[in-house]
Amino acid sequence: MATYSTGISVTFDGVAFTEVQSLAWNYGGSLPRGRANSFTDEPGEVSVTCLGTANTAVSNYGKRDDLAITGGGAALTCKAVYQGVAVAPQLNGVTQYTVTFRILDN
Repeated sequence: MATYSTGISVTFDGVAFTEVQSLAWNYGGSLPRGRANSFTDEPGEVSVTCLGTANTAVSNYGKRDDLAITGGGAALTCKAVYQGVAVAPQLNGVTQYTVTFRILDN
């Protein structure tokens, strides 16, 4: 049975993104070679597209904090670093903000 992607909430540093339009995340990467390695230097990425400006400031670049995603069958709670923001205004439309995060290995 399909999972409806409604009720998605995303927060970074306790501040909620507003009007989330899309969300994508992946977790997992190759493990470094060697004995008893239980970490990866590339655990995954998160991309959030929203219409509101909360969490979209370029001053967040490089900030490390808690990222929490709930709802829509897409739950994830982790430490993440703010990688960047892309801004896409549409003529006679709305402006979309896409923020990307790099998941940090705890």
